[in-house]
Amino acid sequence: MTKKELRLLYKKRRLALDDLTRIAFEEALFATLKTMDWSGVNYIHVYLPIQQFKEPDTLRFKEWLQDRRPDVRFVVSRSDFESYEMIHYLWDEQTVFEANKWGVLEPVGGVTVEESVLDVVIVPLLVVDIVGNRVGYGKGFYDRFLARCRPDVATVGLSYYEPVDCISDVGEFDIPIKTCVTPRTIHHFST
Repeated sequence: MTKKELRLLYKKRRLALDDLTRIAFEEALFATLKTMDWSGVNYIHVYLPIQQFKEPDTLRFKEWLQDRRPDVRFVVSRSDFESYEMIHYLWDEQTVFEANKWGVLEPVGGVTVEESVLDVVIVPLLVVDIVGNRVGYGKGFYDRFLARCRPDVATVGLSYYEPVDCISDVGEFDIPIKTCVTPRTIHHFST
């Protein structure tokens, strides 16, 4: 299937999730994230979940890891819809968030962070294929962002669904992820 077809299908599937199923998926994702090795990680970029799109939660994971590793720094982004670039900010106690015109919370400002310092990027997605190609919302923000990260940055997608066999129209600028956590397991891709 194409990215457009998969985007429509998985947006619909995710929005149709009942609360009990979604809670079970969230518990399984969180439990799996807790089993991963976070030693040696200094900077983690996380997305803020868009509630109306039922995106997998990153906030509980952030709180859990900060309790265990207070030295880890979390980073969040603000999107520029004219350039399709993201500006990254340290998420600390002074960070102020506001909803953009789509209702997505973003940092107002703060201490900027360069992509080169990031050790892990938690990547939003709708679905991924068996080699790590992902379908997002189609604007290319994360592909542009990931292209500027270090080659050794760990990219971890969170998905309620297992990988599909193939995304038929992967483009030359699409950046595959290295890992995807699903309610069932952790998928590692060779990129």
